[in-house]
Amino acid sequence: MKASQIGLQILRDMPSDADDLAHAWLLRGGYIHRHAAGIYCFTGMMYRVEQKVSNIVAEEITRFGGMQVRLPILQSAEIWEQSGRWAVYEKASLMFQSTDRKGRLFGLSPTAEEVVCDLAKHLIRGPAQMPLNLFQQNHKFRDELRPRSGLLRSREFIMMDAYSFDLDEEGLDLSYRKMRQAYHAIYKKLGFEYIVVQADSGAIGGSASEEFMATSDAGEDTLLFSDGYAANIERAVSVAPPAVPGPEGEMEIIATPDSETIKKVADFVGVDASAVLKTLVFDLTYNDRVEPIVVLIRGDSDVNAVKLANHFGAIAAEPSDAETVTKVTGAAPGYVGPIGMKPGVRMIADTTLEGLTSLVSGCCAPEKHAVRVKPGRDFDMPDVADLRMARVGEMGPDGTVLRDCKGIEIGHIFKLGSKYSEALNAGVTDSEQKFRNFQMGCYGIGTTRIQQAMVDQNCDAETGIKWPVIIAPFHAHLIPVKADDPEMMGAAEAMAEKLEAQGCECMVDDRKGSVGSKLKDSDILGLPVRVVFGRDLKEGKVEIYNRITDEKDIVALDEATKGLAEFINAEINAANARRDAIVAEGV
Repeated sequence: MKASQIGLQILRDMPSDADDLAHAWLLRGGYIHRHAAGIYCFTGMMYRVEQKVSNIVAEEITRFGGMQVRLPILQSAEIWEQSGRWAVYEKASLMFQSTDRKGRLFGLSPTAEEVVCDLAKHLIRGPAQMPLNLFQQNHKFRDELRPRSGLLRSREFIMMDAYSFDLDEEGLDLSYRKMRQAYHAIYKKLGFEYIVVQADSGAIGGSASEEFMATSDAGEDTLLFSDGYAANIERAVSVAPPAVPGPEGEMEIIATPDSETIKKVADFVGVDASAVLKTLVFDLTYNDRVEPIVVLIRGDSDVNAVKLANHFGAIAAEPSDAETVTKVTGAAPGYVGPIGMKPGVRMIADTTLEGLTSLVSGCCAPEKHAVRVKPGRDFDMPDVADLRMARVGEMGPDGTVLRDCKGIEIGHIFKLGSKYSEALNAGVTDSEQKFRNFQMGCYGIGTTRIQQAMVDQNCDAETGIKWPVIIAPFHAHLIPVKADDPEMMGAAEAMAEKLEAQGCECMVDDRKGSVGSKLKDSDILGLPVRVVFGRDLKEGKVEIYNRITDEKDIVALDEATKGLAEFINAEINAANARRDAIVAEGV
């Protein structure tokens, strides 16, 4: 294809409004154009990348038993209300809403669990039709509060979402493992550097979930991992370091002026922060109400709000404001504690408090604390749960030290169980004439997000993108030094024809302009191979530059054509070999 037919528009300078390097190169290379906050146009080059990514995703999901369908983007609020999720998304202001001419309420799909469950309810009439795995690659919409990082957190995007339906948990486990393997096949074929981590299920829900994370300094997610364990920080667990005990004895209330923080009170009393009882108030948000909860935790630890919300089945947990703290506990923030607290307040404690016998605690009186406080003796110990935020350097569950990295979420898999099928009364009658709700799994891949994540892992700060062959918009960029020179242009077009016949996709640069600007554009665009038809053409030679390996050479035309085709096909074969190897491992 000729460059003049594509609509290339490459910026001379890096855009000032880009949030990270990959976003900047996509904008500068003219791959995407910002229409509004979090909404982008894909130009012809980016659309070609999208199609290749989509094809790889669809091929592997199909190979592992998926059937591609098309689900509606405009979805009735009624079915979302049946599952209880309309209120969740409304609370978070994530759902784009609309009403039709009869006043019926609809939302633009951010995901499709309800709709696909309703479809399966009509498709599956008996156990013999399961397992069934339906998937689509379709537009999704989320009204992000702060759209940022280009395609990584946008308001309109394309996502592959798949949904498995089984009769029992054993079947769900098998479907889940098959989809997990399909994900590995996809990401290995694409050449990603990634890790799989335990994750929070969020608004989608379910009993278990894992995220596939592309490692990247530009990632929004913090990941904690050790030799045999990895989790998103929202889900991560660790072994807290031993507390440094304070002196034991009878409880005593002492004056602690100007000691409203853990550090100040620990320094004033002369104990380690781990011997101070931190008492916090959180708002638990449910579909129909907000309830306060008082959380007790060691002073050297922080509460993981996601763990807290999940423990109580709430939509979210957020620290209460000062007014609420005083209303709930009867004390001002900084001096709250279980000693002297208003009766009837609901409390929960973190597991790190178990076994501690001497603590410094707020006593719900200004500028006073209680020392030598023993849980169970001086106050009733509430129920305990793991509510603590894990930290780098602590021991992971496997007994090795936790490290951290940043990651971009490129895929998420969930065991939903019967959460949606019960709400929608979806299932089948088994051989014993017993009605069984579907056991569902849910699987998402950010098709458009993958594109920017690939650029993130395949670019440099100085020159531009380095597209892997497997998803490059074109494999070779053929540049006649003088586009109006019949010999140069003829040689480029002849080579393109030969290469295309061997599966190598070519872009012939017929644009007017200096060779210097074209070479600069070529680096920014990042096609895997560049061929320059210049003065060496008189000797039947061309300059070959491999963008991936950064190697450059002058070779004969026939040798160049043969070598390019061999290189491109070798890269495609290598991608397929990576895919085959990971599938053979059965991870």
